Amino acid sequence: MLTDWINESNLNIYSEVKDWQQAVAFAVQPMIDAGAVEPRYLNAIYDMHREIGPYYVLGEGIAMPHARPEEGVITTALSLIIISEGVSFNSPDNDPVYVVFALAATDSHSHIEMIASLSQLFCEENAVEKLKNACSKQEVLAILKQF
Repeated sequence: MLTDWINESNLNIYSEVKDWQQAVAFAVQPMIDAGAVEPRYLNAIYDMHREIGPYYVLGEGIAMPHARPEEGVITTALSLIIISEGVSFNSPDNDPVYVVFALAATDSHSHIEMIASLSQLFCEENAVEKLKNACSKQEVLAILKQF
């Protein structure tokens, strides 16, 4: 269940952000604050984005920024930000992005259950719409409890 990983301390709602870099920074910061990743993890995501583009924009309105475990992951973690107005990640088919799940995994196996829950959410037709229209953390968590 997604609420096993997402709670009020690693969930934030913004009406708008300046750009994709700020969106990623806001999404990763709770993991840095919790000691789940080193600050360099954020730079690794930026570097990969510059090298290969927005590899982590998974579908219309949704992104899951992440980097390799050796780039500063201490423990498997997930965080979430909602951007009500959306932001461009330079992914023409999927912009604007409203839902940003930051993911950190210690290896290729430890986060399988988390990914399975996320994939259920991603397959839900109205999930992004519901999340982007949520007005409170409690409302977001109630939506996530369904997955």
